[in-house]
Amino acid sequence: MLYVMVKLRCFFLLLFTLLFSSALLWAQSADQLYAGGRQAFTDGLWQTASSQFSRLLREYPEDLRADSAAYMGAVAYYNDGEYQNAIDVLVLFPRRYPDSPWNQRVAYWEGLARYEKDDWSRAASAFEKQTRITEDRTYRERSLLYLGACWENLDNLESAERIYTTLIDEGRDRDLIARAVFRLGQIRLSDKRPDEALDAFTLMAYDYSSSPLAVDIEYWIAESRRRMGQDEKALDSYRNFLSTVYSSPYRSFALLEAARLASNARYDDEALAYLDLRDEERSPGPDEGKPSVLRIRAASYMRTGQISEARSAYTGILKDPLDDDEAQTAAFNLAQTWLGGSSVLSAVPYLEQAGNGPDGRISADSLYLAGTILLHSGNSRGVVVLERFASENPQDNRREEALRLAVKSWRDENDSNRAVEVLNLLVRDYPQSENAPSYLFLRGEIALESGDSSSALRDYGRITREYNDSDYALESNSRIGFIYSDRKEFVRAAGYYQAAADLAGGVHGGEKGRRALYSTAVAYLNGGRADDAVRLFDSLVQSEPSGPWSVEAAFHMGEALYDMEDYPAARRAYEITTRYGDSDWVFEAFYGIGWTWFRELNWGKAAGGFNKAADAAVNSEQKARALYRVGLSLASEGNWENALTFYDKALSPMVGNWREEALYQKSWALLNLNRLDEAGETAGMMADEFPDSELPPDLPFRMGENAMKAGEYAEAVLWYDRCRNDFPDSDIAVQADLRGALAVRAGGDAGAAAERYGAWVVRRPDNPGAASAARSWAEALKAAGNPDAASEALKQVSSLDTGNNSLSSPIVLAWARIMGIPPESRELLENLAGDESLPSAERAEALLLTAHRYRMDGSTERSRQLYEVLIRDVPGRIGAEAQEGVARSFAEEGKPDEAAEAYLAVPYLFPEQTDLVSRALREAERLYREAGREDEADKIHSRIQ
Repeated sequence: MLYVMVKLRCFFLLLFTLLFSSALLWAQSADQLYAGGRQAFTDGLWQTASSQFSRLLREYPEDLRADSAAYMGAVAYYNDGEYQNAIDVLVLFPRRYPDSPWNQRVAYWEGLARYEKDDWSRAASAFEKQTRITEDRTYRERSLLYLGACWENLDNLESAERIYTTLIDEGRDRDLIARAVFRLGQIRLSDKRPDEALDAFTLMAYDYSSSPLAVDIEYWIAESRRRMGQDEKALDSYRNFLSTVYSSPYRSFALLEAARLASNARYDDEALAYLDLRDEERSPGPDEGKPSVLRIRAASYMRTGQISEARSAYTGILKDPLDDDEAQTAAFNLAQTWLGGSSVLSAVPYLEQAGNGPDGRISADSLYLAGTILLHSGNSRGVVVLERFASENPQDNRREEALRLAVKSWRDENDSNRAVEVLNLLVRDYPQSENAPSYLFLRGEIALESGDSSSALRDYGRITREYNDSDYALESNSRIGFIYSDRKEFVRAAGYYQAAADLAGGVHGGEKGRRALYSTAVAYLNGGRADDAVRLFDSLVQSEPSGPWSVEAAFHMGEALYDMEDYPAARRAYEITTRYGDSDWVFEAFYGIGWTWFRELNWGKAAGGFNKAADAAVNSEQKARALYRVGLSLASEGNWENALTFYDKALSPMVGNWREEALYQKSWALLNLNRLDEAGETAGMMADEFPDSELPPDLPFRMGENAMKAGEYAEAVLWYDRCRNDFPDSDIAVQADLRGALAVRAGGDAGAAAERYGAWVVRRPDNPGAASAARSWAEALKAAGNPDAASEALKQVSSLDTGNNSLSSPIVLAWARIMGIPPESRELLENLAGDESLPSAERAEALLLTAHRYRMDGSTERSRQLYEVLIRDVPGRIGAEAQEGVARSFAEEGKPDEAAEAYLAVPYLFPEQTDLVSRALREAERLYREAGREDEADKIHSRIQ
C-alpha cells in the first residue's frame, strides 16, 4: 500500500512539471509573435505568418502593431489562397484601425482577393476605391489595370476601355501600360473596331516591344488587318509572325489564316505548304480548323490538277459545307472526278445534290447529267430528275413530254403534290394544247381528292367556260355541284347539277342525265327546297319507275315527304321503293314506313312496319335495329311485356350502335313491370358494355322523379337511395342523394331530412351546390327543432376546412335560433354579420340574432342600435323582427308606452308580414290593458285579424 502511494506522488509531480514546462514553452510575448510573423512573411511562409499575426491580434488586440499585424496577416491569407479570410480582415480594417497608414493599400488587396473569387462587381468597387488614393501611384496603377479587367469580365467594355486609356495616359509603370495597351487592342478587336485595334497593337509593337506580351503582337496586327479587309497586308504580317515566332498558342491559327489568304490570292503552293506545316506541328486530338483546312486544300488541289486529292478534300467539305453555294460547287466538282470512268453512277448523288444548289447554270447541267445517267442505267428515277430539268429549263424542246411523263410517274407513286406541281406548269405553259382540258380536269381531281375544293372549283369552272364543248364539261359541272353540296351551298350546287343534266339530256339522257337530275333533286332537298326536290324525284319515278336512279329517287322522295310531315304521301313513295328496289332499299323503305306510323302515334301499325323491315333485312344489324323499333313502338303504348320480347331479340346479336339505348329501354320496361332485379341486371349489363354511359344511373333517378311528381315520397326515397347506392361514382348519384333528402323532407320527416342534408354537405363541401344544400340543411333543422341535432350539425360544419363561412353560416343561424340564442353564439353571429362574402340575407339574420343576444344580456341600448340598422336597411321579415325587438327592449326596461308605440309601428313599416303584425298588435293591446287604457286597447283589438 505504501508503495502505491509513493508511485502516485511521483506521477502527479511529473505531470505538474510537464504542464509548467508547456506553459513556459507556448507562452509568447507580442514582440515574439510579431517578429515571428514578420520573419515568416518575409520568407514566404504565408500560413505560418497568418497564424502568428492572428495570435497576436487575438492575445494582444491593443498592441500598437495590431494594424500592421492585421494588414500583413490579410496579405498572407491572400498569398496562401485563403481569399475569404483575407476579405474578412480587410473589410473590417478601416473601421478597426481608422488611423493606420495601411488604409492606403487595404482596398487594393481586398480587390485582389475578390478578383480571385470571381466577385467582379465587388472587386471593381474595391479597385475603384484604391484608384482614388493618389499618394501611392504604384498601387493606383495596379488597381487601374485590375479595374479594367473587372469591367471586361462584367462585359462593360466601354468602362474597361476608359480605365485602360486612363492608365496609358497617366501611368508610369511601362509593364502595366503595355498590358493596358494590349487589353485595349483586344477590346477594340472584339468590339469590331479592327482599325482602332490595329493602332493599339502597332503602338505595342513599336513602344513596348520588350514586353512579354509583344512576342505575339505581329499575329494580332495580322488579325486586325484581316478583319479590315487588307488581305495582302494581313498575309505579310502572318508571314512575319510565322518566320519569327516558332512557339506560340497562336501559331496554328496563323498558319490556317495565312493558308486561307494565300489560297484566295492563288498562291496555291504556298497555301498547301502552310497547311502541311500546320499538320506537322499540330498536337494530336480534335481539330476545330479541319473544315477550313479542307476547303483550302480542295480549291488548291483542284487548281493544281491533283484530282484524287481534290476528290478526298471535296468529300470532306460536303460533310460540313460553309453554305449552299459551296456545297453545290463541291458536289458538282466531286461528280466531275467520277465522270469518264467505270463508276459513273457514283457521280449521280453528287449531281443531284448540286441540282439543289442556288447557281442555275450548275443546277441545270447537274440535273441533265444525272437524269441521263439514271435513264441509261434503267433507273426510273431518271424521270424525276428530267422533270425537274424540264420545269427549270422552260425553253427545252422536250419539256411538255417530259412533264407528261412526270405527271404519270407521280400519280403511279401516289404523290399528288408533285403531280400537281407538274400539272401547274402544263396548264400555264401549254393552254393551246389539245390535252389542255385533261390537264385542268386531272388537277381538279387531285385537288378534290386532297380536300382543296377551292382549287378544284377553279379548274372545273375554267373547263365549263373555256372548253364547254369538250367531253370534260359535263363531269366538271357535276364536280362543281358536288363541291358546293359539300360546302352546304345546296341550292347553288343544284344549278350546276342541272347544267350537267341539261348537257346529258335530262331524264332521257341515259344514266349520266338521270344521275345528274337525281343529284339536282338531292341538292334541293338538302338546301331546304323540298318542293323542288319532290318534283324532280317524281319526274324520275314517273318517267321510268324501274329505270336508273328511280328507286333512289322514290326513297328520297319519301324522306323529303317524311320531313315535311306528309306521312301518307311518304308511305306511298316508300312503297314504290319496296316494289322496285333491291334488298337494301327495301329494308330502308319498310323502316321508313314504320317511322311514318310512329310519328302518327299509331303504335300498332308502326310495329307492323318495323316488323316488315326486320323481315326484309339483309344483315343482322338491320334486323336487330328494326326489332328494337318494334319493341319501342309496343312500349310506347304501354305493352311492356311484348316490348321486352322484341328488346331481347334485338339485343341478342350483339350488334348496332343503338345497343346502349336499347338496354336502357329494356331496363325501363322492367322497372315499369316492377321486375326490379332484372332491371338492375340489365342496367349492370349496360354499365359493363358501355362503361362511359351516363344512362344506368338515370333509370332509378327517373323512377324517383316520377314518384316525386305523384307525391309518393317514400317510394321516391327508395329510388333515389338505389341510384346513390348502385352508382356511387356517377354525377347523377350526387344529385339523387340530394333529391332523396328533399323527398324525406316532403314526406314530413324534417329530422331525417336534416341528417341527409348534413351528410351530403360534409361529404361534398367543395361541390358547387354545397352552399344551397347547407341552407336546406338549416331549414330542415329549424323545422325539426331538435337542439341535439342542431348542436351536432354545428360541430360537423365547424370541422370542415372550407376557408369561408358559406357552409357554416346557415347552420350557425339555425343552431342559434333552435338553442334560443345562447351566450356563446354572440361571437359566431358577429363574425357572420361582418363577413361581406356571405349573402345579405344571412348577414342580416346574423345581425338580428346578435341584437337579440345583446338585449338578452341586458345591453338594450346596444341592441336597439343594431335593430335600427336592420329596420332602416333590410326590408321584409328581418326588419319586422328587428322592430319587434325594439318594442321588447323597451318593455324589458319597464317603458310600456315606448314598447306599445314600437309594436304599433310594425303594421305601418311591414304590413306584408301579417303574422308579425298580428302578434305586435296583440302585444300592444296587452300593454295598454295592463296600463288601464281600455279604450285604446279596444281600438287595437278591432284591428287584429
